[in-house]
Parts: sequence; C-alpha cells; structure tokens
Amino acid sequence: MALLDALAAQLATDGVGTVGTTIFTGYMPDAPDACVSILEGRGAGPEHVFGSSVVAIERPSIRVVCRAGRNDYPAARAKAIAVRASLGAIRNVTISSIVFHSVQPSSDPYPLGLDDKERARFGVDFASWVSP
Repeated sequence: MALLDALAAQLATDGVGTVGTTIFTGYMPDAPDACVSILEGRGAGPEHVFGSSVVAIERPSIRVVCRAGRNDYPAARAKAIAVRASLGAIRNVTISSIVFHSVQPSSDPYPLGLDDKERARFGVDFASWVSP
C-alpha cells in the first residue's frame, strides 16, 4: 500500500483532505460522509529492460472514489475534479520514497450513483508509471 499512501500524502499536501480523516487508502469507511478513497486497479503490467526479467517501470492503475453528503452531487463532482488536478500533475518526483515518472488521468470524473445512504459518489481513474 506504499503507492496508495504516497498518493494520499500528495492529496493532503495539495489541500484535498487529511489522511486518515477524509482521505483513505484501500477502503472507504461509512463515515465521514464526505471523503476520498484511493484504490488499486488493474495495471498495464511492468516494462522490462531489453527483454530481461528485470522490471524497469511498473504501471499500476489507480481508482479514486469521492463521496459527498446526502444528495450533494456537485460536491462529489468538484472533489473528483480536485483529485484529478492534484494527482494528474505528478511528474518525475519522489513521494514517500516512491519514484513517480508520471500519473495521468485515464478518465474524466464519472458518476457512480448514490450509496445506500443517498450520498453522491464520483470516480476518476489514473494510469501511473513508477520505478520499482
């Protein structure tokens, strides 16, 4: 989860929320209503060095889910846009000892509907390139 923790730290640095309070990695708790969850997705697989078994670049995908209060669609969408701006700006930087070459949005923010408590949710997906 080091990758997710590094991305959570970046979101906190950019003022999107607070890790452990409104930003969570690997799961989305029932509370608070308004929060961000960073989840692993299906990556594209690693790039190898000249056909060898040595991995040069890993390409994990990330899904971020943003939830707002009851029936607050605009707030969930706005948070997803803020997440896209924050993580999408990552280029050639080391965050929490992870070397990120790039984090690119692979989707626009998209609605995920309401949860069982009628809280609006939005997702946004990212493709990343990191050194192992």
